[in-house]
Amino acid sequence: MPMVPSALPGPQPHANLYLHCVNPDEPQKPQEDWTHRVTQYETGKILPWWKESPHAVNSFLMRWATRLGDGWVWTILGPTVFYLTGWNRGVSIAWRTILVAACSVLLYKFLKNQINRPRPFERNVAVEALSTPPDRFSFPSGHTMNNLAVALYLGHFLPGLLPFLLPFAVLVGVSRVYLRVHYPTDVLMGALLGSGIAFVFLKIPLFSHF
Repeated sequence: MPMVPSALPGPQPHANLYLHCVNPDEPQKPQEDWTHRVTQYETGKILPWWKESPHAVNSFLMRWATRLGDGWVWTILGPTVFYLTGWNRGVSIAWRTILVAACSVLLYKFLKNQINRPRPFERNVAVEALSTPPDRFSFPSGHTMNNLAVALYLGHFLPGLLPFLLPFAVLVGVSRVYLRVHYPTDVLMGALLGSGIAFVFLKIPLFSHF
């Protein structure tokens, strides 16, 4: 009785098939996308500075800038807004500003979870974060985005506060890079997006004329 060969000669179509299996539910990303290339460039420029020992006084001030940028400064500023505008107009400005800030938060959270850029200290062991970030991903900077959006929107109605609001928003952005929790492009994009949000809301009649 002739024997049946256990395998046909030549390459087998199913050999090493497991090497080519792809999980259809898992998003596939290129090994080197734009964030990787930009990160490499930025790290090369800023890593020597990040590796230096931080100045104690500067670190203290930058941590406080970031902490105030969590939203505390706007809570503290609230009574000033009511004092300058009166109760009725103050309420109108307050709830509209809260909506501007909420839109900024939703947008930056969406972008962070789509882009998935790791924090500097997660990508390079030579970088030590000087502050605990509020979330996992880096791009864009939510602190910069929120504070600039609120500063520009609120400053439209209270221009006398702009000399305080704008420098504060810029300081918050600088603090994020100083504390080693953001790359400069995170802060730059956060500033552009925050400015854009304020601009869009100020083009909506309900939010610009009342």
